[in-house]
Amino acid sequence: MLFVCSCATIFKDFYSAKKGVQMKLGISTACFYLREHVEATFEILHSMGVDTTEVFLNTFSEYEKSFVEALKERKGAIRVHSLHAHGSCFEPELFSGYERIRNDAEQIFRRVCYAGFVLGAKYLTFHGPFVKPRRTLNIDFSKFGERLNQLCDIAESYGMQIAYENVNWAYCNTPEFFKNLKQYCPKLKATLDIKQAFYSDVDPYKFLDVMEDRLATVHVCDMDSKMNPVLPLSGKFNFEKLFRELNERTPDVAVMLEVYKECYRDYDELKTCYIKLNEILNKVLG
Repeated sequence: MLFVCSCATIFKDFYSAKKGVQMKLGISTACFYLREHVEATFEILHSMGVDTTEVFLNTFSEYEKSFVEALKERKGAIRVHSLHAHGSCFEPELFSGYERIRNDAEQIFRRVCYAGFVLGAKYLTFHGPFVKPRRTLNIDFSKFGERLNQLCDIAESYGMQIAYENVNWAYCNTPEFFKNLKQYCPKLKATLDIKQAFYSDVDPYKFLDVMEDRLATVHVCDMDSKMNPVLPLSGKFNFEKLFRELNERTPDVAVMLEVYKECYRDYDELKTCYIKLNEILNKVLG
């Protein structure tokens, strides 16, 4: 009887804790790419009532210590959930077979991790190596995972976890890739990108199925009937269903509005989208 009561108490505490954890909705600074420099985006986010963001650093000079520390002063009370670097400039080289290339890329990676530390980010959105169109991947997941674990340890030393994102032009463009990889990388987290799933011709929920226990961040965008990216709630995707699924499976995830500059006319339209998404999220959370 004592054992049964103890178990009941444990499960009650677990579900109470889970119930107390809630999704957060934010806007990625990537939404302002080619409209504003990253340091100008915090004032815009403040004006929209946004309190959570993913910071998108676009180039090497934005990884510099002086720039990042100045950026921290600009962000104010906004919480930086995750950091997103322009990974195509160095992430593939982190896995190079040539030691000097790999080491040079790792120095950049460390600067990015330091930037995340300064900004208070918990997660680093990561893409890894590219894949050529119509190329069949032949990956040694044990070897690849060994290198990724080294990078996870580096990120952890700066207070962050790597969240591997599905993107159609990189290795993680199928659910099977992440399913296989996570077996070798116990510290690895995941970022689910809705539009990139569609670009890969994969149902986003198939990615969610394999990422569920590792999910840290969700990038949301919508797609129109011609598979062009548009603002959420302007296309065909059901966001209430997504929020309900996330709330049931992984309630501590952060959902980031991440759209291209062509997806909206002005900041009022972007703000309206954010407000409407928040209304749907609050409805789901009750």
